[in-house]
Amino acid sequence: MTIKTLSSDQFLKDIQGKNLNFLIGAGASVGLVNTLDLSQLEESFEDLYSDKQLTSQQRAALDLIWFKSWIQDTLITKEKIDEISAKKSDGRKTFENYKRFVNNLGNFLNREGYDKPKRANIFTTNYDSLFELAFDEVAQDQRMIYFNDGSRGFLNRYISTENFNLNISHSAMSDNFQRSIPTINLLKIHGSITWDLEDQRIKATINNDIFKEVIIAADEVINNIDLKDFSIIDKLFFHKKKLSDAEEKDSLQSLKSELSMFNEYSQDDFFANLNETPSPKLLKFEKDYHKLQVVNPTKDKFRETVFQQNYYQLLRMLSFELEKRDSVLIVFGFSFADEHILEIVRRSIINPYLKVYVICYNENSRRDLENKLGNVGPNKIEFIPYRDVHDGGDCTPSGDFNYLNYLFDGKSSSEE
Repeated sequence: MTIKTLSSDQFLKDIQGKNLNFLIGAGASVGLVNTLDLSQLEESFEDLYSDKQLTSQQRAALDLIWFKSWIQDTLITKEKIDEISAKKSDGRKTFENYKRFVNNLGNFLNREGYDKPKRANIFTTNYDSLFELAFDEVAQDQRMIYFNDGSRGFLNRYISTENFNLNISHSAMSDNFQRSIPTINLLKIHGSITWDLEDQRIKATINNDIFKEVIIAADEVINNIDLKDFSIIDKLFFHKKKLSDAEEKDSLQSLKSELSMFNEYSQDDFFANLNETPSPKLLKFEKDYHKLQVVNPTKDKFRETVFQQNYYQLLRMLSFELEKRDSVLIVFGFSFADEHILEIVRRSIINPYLKVYVICYNENSRRDLENKLGNVGPNKIEFIPYRDVHDGGDCTPSGDFNYLNYLFDGKSSSEE
């Protein structure tokens, strides 16, 4: 039978000279940032978070759990990579993949013709600081690449979408020639753990004081809670264990019951838990937590006007880029759980000059993404890697970070 293949050389040829965009999700950071698997609940975290019936206590408890089990680990530094890598090898490998991707992307843009803008846009829903860290290290070796996170300033850097529409060039000291410098834009649609709000402006800083305050407030609550009393919460969020058959049967209702008492009050303090409002320390955490410039995993995204405006401006930029002539969108590690982004991509498919490549981790992922995006034919969307089925069995590669980097390595695969 004929096996459909996609070599790195063919892929790079297909996207050369195009308006290049990436949509990258949590799958890229696996190994350094935890992922939440709530499949046993038969309900996504976003669905749970958006439940209008939740009390203020339950919602505050969810914020606390979401922060402690996921957001707190998204501020990645070199020291943290070393710490994680000492326990599991995947940590170092994940960061090396980020650097390899950024380096390859810079090399690809450098090879673009003089008549094309040497620019790529990375849209990501990740809060973590891995791209910033990778940019910083790659910039030491590739000095002729401009990494743009949308911020301007020196000692104080502020985020604005106006800062992305830049064309950077380099000229000789004698001005005898001028050449475009490759630009990689990083657009963090769901905000960032490195963002703070200052004087109604979003400030980018690795030393986020609000983040530190939220950690302290969260620990004040957690240190007064015995997780043994909350078996569903403990297994699902903190120790990432499978529920027993008995626990799984009523897991969603049991989780909501535990959320009602997940605060520093004693389990035996019936009257304190009865009013279904957050305890004082949990209220303090909630107040600080809402200052973080990140999108909560809920269908009702916003709490604050400045961040809401920035979010919508970034969504508009994604929409505009996908409506341009000769545009390419490469999706990696992204599940399309955000309905706003899903709708933008689905709507953009009517652009006859848009090509979409969706990298699927496995067959289950492929089926899920095909259902969400719809079947519009291979000329518009290609779900890769292609399924390689022959007499020897199924040997389809995983659509992981190694595969994304293989596509940009510029090396042909062996002939089938």
